[in-house]
Amino acid sequence: MSLKLPITLCLPRYIKGIMMAERCANTSANDALSGKRERRGNLPAITQRYYYLTYGLKICSTLELPELPEIDPCEHPDAVVTTLDVVGELEDSIPLNNWLEISDDRCQITVEGIARYRVEEGQRIFLDRRMSRGVNPVVDPGDVRLFLLGSALGALLHQRHWLPLHVSALKTPAGAWAFTGHSGAGKSTIAAWLHYAQQWPLITDDVAVIKPDEAEPLLHPGPARAKLWRDALTALGIETEGLVKDLMRADKFHIIMNKGARNDSHRLSALVQLERAEEGETASLVKLTGIEAFKIVMGAIYRPELGSAFNTDKQLMNESVRLAQQIRVFRFRRPWSLDDMDKSLTPLLNEINTQASKSQLD
Repeated sequence: MSLKLPITLCLPRYIKGIMMAERCANTSANDALSGKRERRGNLPAITQRYYYLTYGLKICSTLELPELPEIDPCEHPDAVVTTLDVVGELEDSIPLNNWLEISDDRCQITVEGIARYRVEEGQRIFLDRRMSRGVNPVVDPGDVRLFLLGSALGALLHQRHWLPLHVSALKTPAGAWAFTGHSGAGKSTIAAWLHYAQQWPLITDDVAVIKPDEAEPLLHPGPARAKLWRDALTALGIETEGLVKDLMRADKFHIIMNKGARNDSHRLSALVQLERAEEGETASLVKLTGIEAFKIVMGAIYRPELGSAFNTDKQLMNESVRLAQQIRVFRFRRPWSLDDMDKSLTPLLNEINTQASKSQLD
């Protein structure tokens, strides 16, 4: 089975996806909750439903998701999260790796010892927690939610043909500034540092989404939860006691910021690629344009393997070009030591303050 169809064949699927996103997943979502989908049989009786807003989606969930801001119950949610047995491999799919199976409009994510997540048509996530757990038969509910709110929702966003970005972002006086870079580039550290030092609200610390059908690049945030290394917490004067340890990295911790804050969208003003400066090199901020700016945007796409599975390369490139033309794109190189962080951030702060002053004059 080939996942790469000719553009002429992919176009109807793309149009269908956009229409689905516009009208929401009303019928299919409600069917999922009420157990009307014949091929899956009857769902367990639903005793409680929770409603949340994240990534610009109204979500109805049979699981409590304390990381997300609650909203009033709605008759027509955009997406549904519920529990269901997921047996074996995903039908008519191919495995991309040992944890991900893909079909045309569905995927299944398997996290050994945690859960399986089946994501369908940008509308539904079915969660199966009955897995072999080896010596530890009890799984932390927070670990189940970690992958649900990360990879599973990321897949759902790609299925809707939106553009999820792997960024940390802040609401600055010059609008929303987002930071990207490879794992360990310091996205969370810089966002947390500016949050505490400048009192700028954190928008997101993992994923935020751009909706291509919107006229301007609005950044729709995910959970305002930062993941920080112990040394960054120490430099910020934050105790690790009581914080949740990261499942994948023992010396990294989760911290909730702006708890109870609204999940509003913000116009994205700038995307900053973070890089580590060489020894003896001073911090620098360089504005990028053209192909360099495009590459930064493409590199910021969250889980690009999912993006390529549910979109054509042409779609991803076109949306990346458009976004690069709508925002400012920078490369920020800084010394790695946290001791002189305030000094290292000077070029960045100067640019943000300059842009804020220009906005006030306009």
